[in-house]
Amino acid sequence: MSSSYDYLFKICVLGEGAVGKTAIVTRFSHGFFRTDYKTTIGSQFAVKNIDVFMDDGSKVTVKLQIWDVAGQSRFQILRPMYYRGASGGILVYDVSRRRTFIALDEWLVELKKAINKEIPLVLVANKTDLPDRVVDTWEGREYAQKHGMPYVESSAKTGEGVVDIFEELARILVRQRQGGQQA
Repeated sequence: MSSSYDYLFKICVLGEGAVGKTAIVTRFSHGFFRTDYKTTIGSQFAVKNIDVFMDDGSKVTVKLQIWDVAGQSRFQILRPMYYRGASGGILVYDVSRRRTFIALDEWLVELKKAINKEIPLVLVANKTDLPDRVVDTWEGREYAQKHGMPYVESSAKTGEGVVDIFEELARILVRQRQGGQQA
């Protein structure tokens, strides 16, 4: 992998425990899925370069520093230090567990309190491969629209939508940086 890149962004992946944050990051950064994930303690860290095509057809290489933040409430005191300096975030819920969708507002409050500013976020409806879906697509889209964020459905198990999540966020961050705003 080339070490050259056009942009560097720190992003955080947040959401309730066991929604698939680590599986999404592992699928994206290493290209595989495991069935035996352990609870993330504090955070895990991955780095990956991604080529993103912009609206004008140009291609930019973005280096993402991905912080996979522990979702269990017992790690709540640690999470703010991992959020600091983040340019963007990925907010994940599990489509088969309504509680993880209901808790999204709490995650937004925690993030904003920790960093004192708005950052671009992508809402991710994960585990779409499961047959027992309880949170409908329209609910996720409505939530994302209400909060001004893109909505992506994914399955870390099958890989569907995973690259889309990171490409979408990287594209938003590059646009923001090119627009002269601080990301």
